[in-house]
Amino acid sequence: MNRYDFTQPGGFPFDQGVMEFIQDCINTAASTAALSGSLAILSGCTVAGGSVSNGVVVINGEILPFIGGVISAKVIIQETATAIAYQDGTPRTVKYQRAAKFGDDGVSNNQWTNFKRNTAEGVLARLDRVEGLLRPFSGAGGMVWWKGSIASIPAGWREVNEWRGKFPMHAKAPNGDGVRPDGFDVGDTGGAETHTLTKEEIPEFKINVATTGYANIQGAGEKLVGHANTPNAPDIQITVNAGGGAAHPILNPYGVGCWIEPIPEFFN
Repeated sequence: MNRYDFTQPGGFPFDQGVMEFIQDCINTAASTAALSGSLAILSGCTVAGGSVSNGVVVINGEILPFIGGVISAKVIIQETATAIAYQDGTPRTVKYQRAAKFGDDGVSNNQWTNFKRNTAEGVLARLDRVEGLLRPFSGAGGMVWWKGSIASIPAGWREVNEWRGKFPMHAKAPNGDGVRPDGFDVGDTGGAETHTLTKEEIPEFKINVATTGYANIQGAGEKLVGHANTPNAPDIQITVNAGGGAAHPILNPYGVGCWIEPIPEFFN
């Protein structure tokens, strides 16, 4: 930051140019107020009942004292100009005092409800907390679900291609040796969209077949069953509800989106 060294001996040449330099330094330092937002409370402005105490606020990057009073919807900037007599005897309006206060000038639209206050922990502490919450995305492994279109993925983010068409599955708990079951450790993949039932997966069921006389059995025609003349008749093979054996879908009702991840080099 620019500065003067007033410690040198010999009489410092104090003039209007010096004052302008000092004021420029102050304006440069005050520009940091923009970091707090367009409408912010730096100190004071305590609400008690229907009133607000004095304080300091920021309005569009300008630091201003706030004159407290009864709460109103809008905040305006009040400027008071003062003339000062110069050495030549001429009064000139050169002193301008600005302050924020409740009011409505018909032009300003600084809504009181939009003024934001920094918390007691401070901006840097809040940033540390936010950065900690975002740490899972600072390296490989972090991703979030995106329900918008591919074309509208935010700048600095990209689709995680290897997760296309997959549901997330939490890893199973490890056994006593600290090993997770096969197929259920982090990074494993599995599953299918369809499945064909095997013989072992078909549920048990019963068919009533006549044990005497003739029975018309589907797929076998009329065969003598359980007759005394044919005690050793061979078993009759029966096909029940014969189908095509096609695979069936096993997906639950779903909505399609995609997983996205930050592009590391974008945020460096």
